[in-house]
Amino acid sequence: MYYLEKSKVIKAIRDYLEKTGAVEVFTDILRLYPNLDSHILPIELFFNDQEGKKRGFLHTSPEYEMKKILSEMKRDIYQITKVFRNGEISKKHKIEFIMLEWYRVDYDLEDIMDDTQNIFIESAISLFKKPVLNFMGKRYDLKESEKITVDEAFYRFTSVYPDRHDDMLRFLKEKEGLKKDIDYEEAFFRIYAFYVEPHLGTEKLTFIYDYPPLFSSLSRIENGKGKRFEVYINGLELVNGYYELTDPEKVREILENESMRKEKETGKKYPVDNKFINAVKDMPDCSGASLGVDRLFMVLLNKSNINEL
Repeated sequence: MYYLEKSKVIKAIRDYLEKTGAVEVFTDILRLYPNLDSHILPIELFFNDQEGKKRGFLHTSPEYEMKKILSEMKRDIYQITKVFRNGEISKKHKIEFIMLEWYRVDYDLEDIMDDTQNIFIESAISLFKKPVLNFMGKRYDLKESEKITVDEAFYRFTSVYPDRHDDMLRFLKEKEGLKKDIDYEEAFFRIYAFYVEPHLGTEKLTFIYDYPPLFSSLSRIENGKGKRFEVYINGLELVNGYYELTDPEKVREILENESMRKEKETGKKYPVDNKFINAVKDMPDCSGASLGVDRLFMVLLNKSNINEL
């Protein structure tokens, strides 16, 4: 199933990252501590080692282990690995999929966005000998892109701003006949998923950035905005990246809050990785990103269903 094409793309990604100074690293897929990402659940399992039976998790991304390496090496690193996310099944989701994750030292958000665009360009050239692809009936020149803030995107497609809860509720009542008020987080995601996201990247490769702090995970907050970005082609999200947070106390607060939230939602305790938190203080100033390689294959090979690959 497109084995040759996939091999060419993976090689092109590796070649680009190697020639721009990144070192490939390898981390364990089975971990004692889960990734504590919002709205993502890990696959849990039990295994035996010399100490007896233990609870483990298949990583949902290699982020924590790579940041431990980054805190020691203090140079650009990358990894291409399988990751696992519990319950994620749709035409654009798989429980097991391939992820590229990479970190660039002394890069800010603008730098890592440009770096991401170069990866798209090199991937297309590996298959088509030019930085152009055709996806869902549209032609994309990957040297052309748009950068738009979350505020700008919300206002362009809904005429409301994402920091105005009352306006978002009014919009949803007009569009969907919403009968009762919902909290800010639910309102944001409903509008983003159904009224903003489908329009992103319809004409060109699109970067959306500067998220509300509540949705900024482990990215830095500057001037009231989370320094985070996502990348879209024809409404399909392919990349998520951060100007990385390096304050261990803030990281601890975020992870402990997410652990409590997951326990409330699932009834299960999800432990916090203190070694990761301690490593954060030694991380260099950097930005990082993760790319869903299977979704990149979808776009390059013009497939609407990830399971066709």
